[in-house]
Amino acid sequence: MKKFRKILALCSLCSLVLLSSIVPVSAADDWAGFQDVTIGLTFGTLGKATFYTTVIPSVGSYYSTINMKLQRYSGGSWHTLASGTHGDTGSNAFSSSYYVTKGYTYRVHSTVTIYKSKGGAKVNSDTFTYKNSYK
Repeated sequence: MKKFRKILALCSLCSLVLLSSIVPVSAADDWAGFQDVTIGLTFGTLGKATFYTTVIPSVGSYYSTINMKLQRYSGGSWHTLASGTHGDTGSNAFSSSYYVTKGYTYRVHSTVTIYKSKGGAKVNSDTFTYKNSYK
């Protein structure tokens, strides 16, 4: 059942990726633990913001956590509107949605940490952002 949910989540994110603009983050050769990270943020009807982060670790048995926030820029700083954390072994996909207001710039701010295994030693961690304006 867990594999089915994982496949379903990945298929859903693939569909979302095809319908939206994405930002693939290229891993450098010395970027230990990471193979690929993709983040994105789209706006749908009635201001529904859909935001996501996907991670493929460099080793299939590695465990990763995604700490993802949706933030709005106003008054000279970023304010968190929604947040959550998701962890998984192998490919890790996390998406969420939140209704937002026109006239602001929003961003997805995700911190991804790679571990050798669940509860194991930390391999690497990095933070990724993607901005999009809702006009």
